[in-house]
Amino acid sequence: MRIHVTKKLAEKLKKSGFEISDSTEENPALLGEWHANITTIQHRQCLVFTHDQTRFSVVLIGVTQKKLKELTFWFSDMLGNTMLKLGYPAELMERAVSSFTELSFDTQCSRSIQGTLKNTILDLEAFTWDGCHIMDLAPYSVSASLCECPRSVKGAVKREYLIPANAMRKLLEDLPGPNETRH
Repeated sequence: MRIHVTKKLAEKLKKSGFEISDSTEENPALLGEWHANITTIQHRQCLVFTHDQTRFSVVLIGVTQKKLKELTFWFSDMLGNTMLKLGYPAELMERAVSSFTELSFDTQCSRSIQGTLKNTILDLEAFTWDGCHIMDLAPYSVSASLCECPRSVKGAVKREYLIPANAMRKLLEDLPGPNETRH
């Protein structure tokens, strides 16, 4: 699965041994494409991933160099557990998690999705405004809460918003199952 990353995150990934493509070729993934950014909150690195189509977001809190080297595992874990926290049926969660085996990265970012990433980071920071330490947050619950925040989408009708948790669920329900073929 292709993740479009910011230049700041690309540099971190290169240091961890990941190859960053500068290719603009389409990478058709079953689940679609994602964007990611890195931020620092209370001296802790946090990675924020946002699905392009649905604006579904997952957050990795307190990312260390070791965790970064195992990013595919941690992304998959966060995605699946966030979906379970949102009450998705296990079959939909399995469909999402099994739709990719490895993450690949490029720096071909969309400004619209980057705007959503910025808003998601601001929402993540808001969890700490009452004095709570970022490492004390329950990551699956935080990601689930972020997915229940309305998000606007470029090109949508004015004042039209989507709820990422609902949009991702519909996307997964519409994907072909393991024994089905797409027409």
